Amino acid sequence: MKHILATLLGIVMTTSLAHARIDLSQRQGVQEIVVSVKNLAQATQVYQSVARFEVKSEGAVDPSLAAAWGLPATTTMHDKLLGVPGVEKGLLRLVKIEGSPQVQIRSSARPYDTGGIFNFNSLVKDMDGVFEDLRDHGFQGFADPNRYTLFGKSYAGALLRGQDGVVINLLQRVNQSYDDFPPFATMSHIINATQMVADYRESFDFFTKKLGWSVRWEASPTWPPDGSNNMGVPNSILLSGQVKEKAASFALSKEADGGTIEIFNFDGIKGRDFSDRAHPPNLGILIYRIHVRDLEAYAAEIAARGVVLHRPIVRAVIAPYGAVKLMVVRAPSGAWLEFFQQLDVDSPNLGRSTLR
Repeated sequence: MKHILATLLGIVMTTSLAHARIDLSQRQGVQEIVVSVKNLAQATQVYQSVARFEVKSEGAVDPSLAAAWGLPATTTMHDKLLGVPGVEKGLLRLVKIEGSPQVQIRSSARPYDTGGIFNFNSLVKDMDGVFEDLRDHGFQGFADPNRYTLFGKSYAGALLRGQDGVVINLLQRVNQSYDDFPPFATMSHIINATQMVADYRESFDFFTKKLGWSVRWEASPTWPPDGSNNMGVPNSILLSGQVKEKAASFALSKEADGGTIEIFNFDGIKGRDFSDRAHPPNLGILIYRIHVRDLEAYAAEIAARGVVLHRPIVRAVIAPYGAVKLMVVRAPSGAWLEFFQQLDVDSPNLGRSTLR
């Protein structure tokens, strides 16, 4: 009733709940993961209930973002930005896109199928408890939680797929502290998101030689002697030596405090490739949103190395960051990397549409 009355009186009212602005002036790297969902309320409930994430911003998405993505002018979007209470990085943005046909990006995909963004990663302290809670909310594991070794350290791991084909990778440190992480209740902020790639060397060179990112690590996991693994690969195939796995993790720079991007390759198994679906408005894990302090300088830097922008530099507004400049680069796997620069943290327009 208030909205109707305000409209009749010509009063401008916000259609959304816009929370406190987030200042990115001191942060670079992967700030958030954007997930396209069919049912915004249902998806939000999962992450609030299981991960104990809070809503940091929600409402109608400014039309400038749809234009930046090359979507039709008739497109409307609503989103919710979620994250660990008190933590302003490693965020999860759920977006409902209306006005265009949609398919799941990685429809019925297996872990070794390539293309797009395969999963996002969070740390947990109670693997079995979170695993069971996600199953109660409609997710299913590729395998039950198991242990593996990376760089001589033991981890518990589990991969679960849920609504819209979204895959969550749960990681638990075994006999290791969490003191280097911001406090969290059940799931940490998003620390990484992985692409399954068809050509490991091509993707490795793309991130290092073309984008100029730093290598955090490069390795192959060591699975238990019986071949059990969280990837759903038949134990006998792993034990036969037919499959070789390679992985690497990259950060925008050694000093960047944002999240990371990982590539993973199965040599010896060839599945389906979903690269041509990995774009808006399709459903699933959609975009890495990466903050840089000087977008045009970075664009010139990577252009000199042969990178061609998939979407050009434009101005837009994204809540709760406000006015931004952004561009899109497409990885060899088809995954979208959206680089953006916050323009004015003190701007009163934090990126929410208004009702007139």
